[in-house]
Amino acid sequence: MAVQISRVRPCDSDDDVSDSEGTHKRLAAAPPSKRVKATLTDLSVFSSLGLPINEAQTKSYTFFSPLPLSDTSDEYVLGVDEAGRGPVLGPMVYATCFCKESYYDELSSLGFADSKQLTEEQRDRLFARLQQPDVRESSGWSIRCISPQDISLCMLRRNKYNLNALAHDATIQLLRDTLAKGINVRRVFIDTVGPPATYQKKLETLFPGIKITVAKKADSLFPIVSAASICAKVTRDAHLSNWAFAESKLQDKLSTVYGSGYPGDPNTIKWLRESLDCVFGYPGIIRFSWSTCVKLLEDKAVPVVWADDEDVSASVKPASNFFAQTQGAKGTGNSGRRRSQFFGHRRPVSLGVTL
Repeated sequence: MAVQISRVRPCDSDDDVSDSEGTHKRLAAAPPSKRVKATLTDLSVFSSLGLPINEAQTKSYTFFSPLPLSDTSDEYVLGVDEAGRGPVLGPMVYATCFCKESYYDELSSLGFADSKQLTEEQRDRLFARLQQPDVRESSGWSIRCISPQDISLCMLRRNKYNLNALAHDATIQLLRDTLAKGINVRRVFIDTVGPPATYQKKLETLFPGIKITVAKKADSLFPIVSAASICAKVTRDAHLSNWAFAESKLQDKLSTVYGSGYPGDPNTIKWLRESLDCVFGYPGIIRFSWSTCVKLLEDKAVPVVWADDEDVSASVKPASNFFAQTQGAKGTGNSGRRRSQFFGHRRPVSLGVTL
């Protein structure tokens, strides 16, 4: 079965990934912020799936795992969670995991839990387990990987598109795409973004007929959300560990010891200070809308003075000044517009027609 991906050519490989456990153990010996760039062997799970881990992430993309074989009677339960909402760098990844209702108890018994409560080794092992044929035949997963450049673009545009709206839209897109692929989703569990009741009502309006539960800490309450959490977290960690800078000349010049990526992490702040170019600022891995990044640029980079809109408007004449205006005769109600020369030259005649 071909893997489906929105931006990168799918990989037709459907190989067993059971031999990846040993490589994941080596990879898990250090957190993502401490890893040396992984080898292709370390990325065996991702390469077999066709995920674009080694490509520069300048654009967001959506990825679906191979879909389970289904018939019209199969009903599915689906969970949604994210990874990377708060960090100042790297992508934000939203993920779904879905399985047949008849398989949910068995999936739950595999040991899925909130990804933040698991070690990296445990997360990697569980993610690899999702790719095994016996699990894959009854379940699947998808991700929406939102690039840092797209996050910056949304947050900094004139009509601000905030992170909550971005998160909601990513979830809605994944749900719609899953349904469009013929997965008969009947129950959905989502880790909330914003007030749960408001978010749930919004989704119920968009997806009538599906039982939707939006809750705080859903990743620790519902195993299907925990599985989605692991898909999101492992994918984001893999991207950061193997980040391909779009600015290719920086690939071997910048450290990949980012820390956790959160603004409160001293290692992250250290990386931000050391990686700042006083003229060109930061590479595309950074979310430029974060206040931490804004302040460092203001303090350390060469200042750039932009003309304010008010200053520009004061020195530029309005476009209406370029059009001549005439005064109509007093009391005539004439709007002051001159008759086109076309009618003066051709002297049209008024014809009266009686029906």
